[in-house]
Amino acid sequence: MSSQRSSLLVAIGNGLIVGVTYPFVDLGLTCRVTVTDACVWGKAFLPLTLGASILLLGGMVTGLLYALLVWRGRS
Repeated sequence: MSSQRSSLLVAIGNGLIVGVTYPFVDLGLTCRVTVTDACVWGKAFLPLTLGASILLLGGMVTGLLYALLVWRGRS
């Protein structure tokens, strides 16, 4: 039980890191030239993008990593 709990915590932590980091990396790459429309809209929609990224991308990473860790633990 303890190994599954630690696997879940590791997967959630990594999912949160990926979900939070991705919008900022994308915005940083988009805003190399700060006067572009993509940069302006990216900054305007950052809170929405951040929430969606945490739920969607972070959720996928969490699920896949947890499945991988549990499968590897059973082998």
